Amino acid sequence: MRYLERVLALLAAVIAIALIALALDVLAVSRDLSDHDFRFQSASTRQHSLWNDLGLLPGSATVRALGLEDDLDYRRTVALFASAQPGGVADTGPQVEAARGQAALELTRTSETEVDARRRSQLLNFLGLIPLARTLDDPEERSQVLRAAIGTFQSAVRVDPENADAKWNLEAVLRDSQYAGLPPNSPSGEAAGGQRSSPGGAVGAGY
Repeated sequence: MRYLERVLALLAAVIAIALIALALDVLAVSRDLSDHDFRFQSASTRQHSLWNDLGLLPGSATVRALGLEDDLDYRRTVALFASAQPGGVADTGPQVEAARGQAALELTRTSETEVDARRRSQLLNFLGLIPLARTLDDPEERSQVLRAAIGTFQSAVRVDPENADAKWNLEAVLRDSQYAGLPPNSPSGEAAGGQRSSPGGAVGAGY
Protein backbone atom coordinates (compact mmCIF):
# COMPACT_ATOMS: atom_id res chain seq x y z
CA MET A 1 0.00 0.00 0.00
CA ARG A 2 2.80 2.38 0.92
CA TYR A 3 4.56 1.50 -2.34
CA LEU A 4 1.45 2.42 -4.33
CA GLU A 5 1.13 5.68 -2.39
CA ARG A 6 4.74 6.56 -3.16
CA VAL A 7 4.22 5.78 -6.85
CA LEU A 8 1.11 7.97 -6.98
CA ALA A 9 2.90 10.76 -5.13
CA LEU A 10 5.82 10.57 -7.55
CA LEU A 11 3.45 10.58 -10.51
CA ALA A 12 1.61 13.61 -9.11
CA ALA A 13 4.92 15.42 -8.65
CA VAL A 14 5.96 14.66 -12.23
CA ILE A 15 2.62 15.93 -13.55
CA ALA A 16 2.90 19.09 -11.46
CA ILE A 17 6.41 19.76 -12.76
CA ALA A 18 5.25 19.16 -16.34
CA LEU A 19 2.33 21.57 -15.91
CA ILE A 20 4.60 24.23 -14.43
CA ALA A 21 7.07 23.77 -17.31
CA LEU A 22 4.23 24.04 -19.84
CA ALA A 23 2.86 27.18 -18.19
CA LEU A 24 6.29 28.79 -18.22
CA ASP A 25 6.77 27.84 -21.85
CA VAL A 26 3.40 29.30 -22.83
CA LEU A 27 4.56 32.61 -21.39
CA ALA A 28 7.91 32.26 -23.18
CA VAL A 29 6.23 31.50 -26.52
CA SER A 30 3.95 34.53 -26.14
CA ARG A 31 6.93 36.73 -25.29
CA ASP A 32 9.05 35.43 -28.18
CA LEU A 33 6.14 35.76 -30.61
CA SER A 34 5.61 39.41 -29.70
CA ASP A 35 9.35 40.07 -29.92
CA HIS A 36 9.64 38.49 -33.37
CA ASP A 37 6.56 40.37 -34.60
CA PHE A 38 8.08 43.64 -33.41
CA ARG A 39 11.42 42.88 -35.07
CA PHE A 40 9.70 42.11 -38.36
CA GLN A 41 7.54 45.21 -38.33
CA SER A 42 10.56 47.36 -37.47
CA ALA A 43 12.65 46.13 -40.41
CA SER A 44 10.68 43.62 -42.47
CA THR A 45 13.19 43.24 -45.32
CA ARG A 46 16.19 42.56 -43.10
CA GLN A 47 14.83 39.85 -40.84
CA HIS A 48 15.63 36.17 -41.23
CA SER A 49 14.72 33.01 -39.32
CA LEU A 50 11.94 34.67 -37.38
CA TRP A 51 9.30 32.65 -35.51
CA ASN A 52 11.57 29.62 -35.20
CA ASP A 53 12.39 27.88 -31.91
CA LEU A 54 9.85 29.84 -29.88
CA GLY A 55 9.72 29.22 -26.15
CA LEU A 56 11.92 27.17 -23.84
CA LEU A 57 10.97 23.57 -24.56
CA PRO A 58 12.64 21.78 -27.49
CA GLY A 59 10.78 20.56 -30.54
CA SER A 60 8.14 23.32 -30.56
CA ALA A 61 5.93 21.19 -28.30
CA THR A 62 4.10 24.18 -26.86
CA VAL A 63 3.62 25.74 -30.30
CA ARG A 64 1.87 22.55 -31.42
CA ALA A 65 -0.14 22.34 -28.21
CA LEU A 66 -1.40 25.89 -28.75
CA GLY A 67 -2.20 25.21 -32.41
CA LEU A 68 0.06 27.99 -33.68
CA GLU A 69 1.60 26.16 -36.65
CA ASP A 70 -0.70 27.78 -39.24
CA ASP A 71 -0.25 31.22 -37.68
CA LEU A 72 3.53 30.91 -37.83
CA ASP A 73 3.39 29.56 -41.38
CA TYR A 74 1.45 32.67 -42.41
CA ARG A 75 3.97 34.94 -40.71
CA ARG A 76 6.95 33.22 -42.36
CA THR A 77 5.32 33.45 -45.78
CA VAL A 78 4.69 37.17 -45.39
CA ALA A 79 8.30 37.63 -44.26
CA LEU A 80 9.50 35.76 -47.33
CA PHE A 81 7.47 38.08 -49.51
CA ALA A 82 8.94 41.12 -47.76
CA SER A 83 12.49 39.83 -48.21
CA ALA A 84 11.87 39.49 -51.96
CA GLN A 85 11.15 43.25 -52.01
CA PRO A 86 8.86 43.35 -55.06
CA GLY A 87 8.87 46.86 -56.42
CA GLY A 88 11.63 47.90 -54.05
CA VAL A 89 14.66 46.52 -55.87
CA ALA A 90 15.48 47.35 -59.47
CA ASP A 91 18.04 44.55 -59.68
CA THR A 92 16.85 41.50 -61.61
CA GLY A 93 19.86 39.31 -60.93
CA PRO A 94 19.69 35.59 -60.13
CA GLN A 95 19.42 36.09 -56.36
CA VAL A 96 16.55 38.55 -56.65
CA GLU A 97 14.69 36.38 -59.15
CA ALA A 98 15.25 33.29 -56.97
CA ALA A 99 13.90 35.11 -53.91
CA ARG A 100 10.84 36.24 -55.80
CA GLY A 101 10.28 32.78 -57.22
CA GLN A 102 10.48 31.20 -53.78
CA ALA A 103 8.13 33.83 -52.38
CA ALA A 104 5.62 33.17 -55.17
CA LEU A 105 5.69 29.42 -54.48
CA GLU A 106 5.12 29.90 -50.76
CA LEU A 107 2.40 32.49 -51.30
CA THR A 108 0.60 30.09 -53.65
CA ARG A 109 0.93 27.19 -51.22
CA THR A 110 -0.15 29.14 -48.15
CA SER A 111 -3.05 30.89 -49.89
CA GLU A 112 -4.46 27.52 -50.93
CA THR A 113 -4.53 26.24 -47.34
CA GLU A 114 -5.36 29.43 -45.43
CA VAL A 115 -8.89 29.28 -44.04
CA ASP A 116 -9.09 32.87 -42.79
CA ALA A 117 -10.55 34.99 -45.61
CA ARG A 118 -8.72 38.17 -44.64
CA ARG A 119 -5.35 36.48 -44.53
CA ARG A 120 -5.95 34.52 -47.70
CA SER A 121 -6.89 37.71 -49.51
CA GLN A 122 -3.72 39.44 -48.36
CA LEU A 123 -1.60 36.48 -49.46
CA LEU A 124 -3.22 36.66 -52.90
CA ASN A 125 -2.57 40.39 -52.99
CA PHE A 126 1.13 39.76 -52.30
CA LEU A 127 1.16 37.05 -54.95
CA GLY A 128 -0.24 39.46 -57.51
CA LEU A 129 2.59 41.90 -56.86
CA ILE A 130 5.42 39.42 -57.48
CA PRO A 131 5.25 39.26 -61.31
CA LEU A 132 4.84 43.05 -61.56
CA ALA A 133 8.33 43.47 -60.09
CA ARG A 134 9.91 42.05 -63.23
CA THR A 135 11.13 44.19 -66.12
CA LEU A 136 10.11 42.50 -69.36
CA ASP A 137 10.97 43.61 -72.88
CA ASP A 138 8.67 41.23 -74.73
CA PRO A 139 5.23 42.91 -75.07
CA GLU A 140 3.43 39.58 -75.28
CA GLU A 141 5.10 38.29 -72.13
CA ARG A 142 4.35 41.54 -70.33
CA SER A 143 0.73 41.28 -71.37
CA GLN A 144 0.48 37.71 -70.07
CA VAL A 145 2.15 38.61 -66.77
CA LEU A 146 -0.13 41.61 -66.38
CA ARG A 147 -3.30 39.65 -67.02
CA ALA A 148 -2.23 36.97 -64.53
CA ALA A 149 -1.58 39.62 -61.88
CA ILE A 150 -4.96 41.22 -62.54
CA GLY A 151 -6.65 37.85 -62.08
CA THR A 152 -4.85 37.34 -58.78
CA PHE A 153 -5.85 40.79 -57.49
CA GLN A 154 -9.44 40.09 -58.52
CA SER A 155 -9.33 36.82 -56.56
CA ALA A 156 -8.00 38.69 -53.54
CA VAL A 157 -10.88 41.17 -53.69
CA ARG A 158 -13.44 38.38 -54.12
CA VAL A 159 -12.10 36.57 -51.07
CA ASP A 160 -12.16 39.73 -48.96
CA PRO A 161 -13.99 42.72 -50.46
CA GLU A 162 -12.66 44.84 -47.56
CA ASN A 163 -9.01 44.37 -48.59
CA ALA A 164 -8.09 47.97 -49.40
CA ASP A 165 -4.58 47.05 -50.58
CA ALA A 166 -5.88 44.55 -53.13
CA LYS A 167 -8.49 47.03 -54.36
CA TRP A 168 -5.85 49.73 -54.72
CA ASN A 169 -3.51 47.47 -56.68
CA LEU A 170 -6.27 46.19 -58.94
CA GLU A 171 -7.53 49.69 -59.70
CA ALA A 172 -3.99 50.98 -60.32
CA VAL A 173 -3.21 48.17 -62.73
CA LEU A 174 -6.48 48.59 -64.59
CA ARG A 175 -6.16 52.37 -64.77
CA ASP A 176 -2.92 52.64 -66.75
CA SER A 177 -3.33 51.72 -70.43
CA GLN A 178 0.28 52.10 -71.52
CA TYR A 179 1.84 49.04 -69.90
CA ALA A 180 2.63 46.12 -72.19
CA GLY A 181 1.23 47.95 -75.21
CA LEU A 182 -2.33 47.26 -74.19
CA PRO A 183 -5.04 49.42 -75.80
CA PRO A 184 -6.74 52.18 -73.78
CA ASN A 185 -9.05 51.00 -70.98
CA SER A 186 -7.35 47.60 -71.00
CA PRO A 187 -5.59 46.10 -67.95
CA SER A 188 -2.17 47.62 -67.36
CA GLY A 189 0.49 47.38 -64.71
CA GLU A 190 2.60 50.51 -65.03
CA ALA A 191 0.71 52.01 -62.14
CA ALA A 192 1.80 49.12 -59.98
CA GLY A 193 4.78 51.26 -59.11
CA GLY A 194 2.42 52.64 -56.48
CA GLN A 195 1.63 49.16 -55.23
CA ARG A 196 0.35 48.59 -51.74
CA SER A 197 1.26 45.49 -49.79
CA SER A 198 1.53 46.43 -46.08
CA PRO A 199 3.62 43.34 -45.23
CA GLY A 200 4.59 44.71 -41.85
CA GLY A 201 1.07 45.29 -40.64
CA ALA A 202 -0.23 42.02 -42.00
CA VAL A 203 1.91 39.80 -39.84
CA GLY A 204 0.69 40.72 -36.43
CA ALA A 205 -2.94 41.05 -37.44
CA GLY A 206 -5.52 38.63 -36.17
CA TYR A 207 -3.75 37.35 -33.07
